Amino acid sequence: MLSELRELPRAVWPRTVVYGVVAAVLIGIPSDLIDTPIFGRPIDARWLDWVILATTSALIGLILAIRPPPSAETGTEEAVERQGTTTLWGGLVSFLAVGCPVCNQAVVALVGISGALSWWAPVQPFVGLAAVALLVWTLRKRLRTYGAVACPIPAS
Repeated sequence: MLSELRELPRAVWPRTVVYGVVAAVLIGIPSDLIDTPIFGRPIDARWLDWVILATTSALIGLILAIRPPPSAETGTEEAVERQGTTTLWGGLVSFLAVGCPVCNQAVVALVGISGALSWWAPVQPFVGLAAVALLVWTLRKRLRTYGAVACPIPAS
């Protein structure tokens, strides 16, 4: 996968940074990792929350920056759309992983505040790993889709 990343055009990398920053802002502000007066976080962020935010934002940026040209023969448009949906899910799972455990209303409604702290908070790092795994899988699919269209096998 690293060799495929090295072979990407240079234009992908500036887009990766822009998309990655946008993803970090969209995940970091509502989870209050990026401090704003709009949202509050009664439970301090862990160092792992920052690692998950940086990793998932970089992966989301990279996935969105790699745009294979459309090709009717290979079904690229449908594949890109599915990968976009998977990327969105990866971002949502990342948000759940880095968010304040007692700020998640669904978790608090299901297990209460003490359950959110004793059950959900310890599970969040594993949710973050699931987000990273989902995004790495999507990146691999995106690179395969890109390679199939950018370097098609000539017909004999």
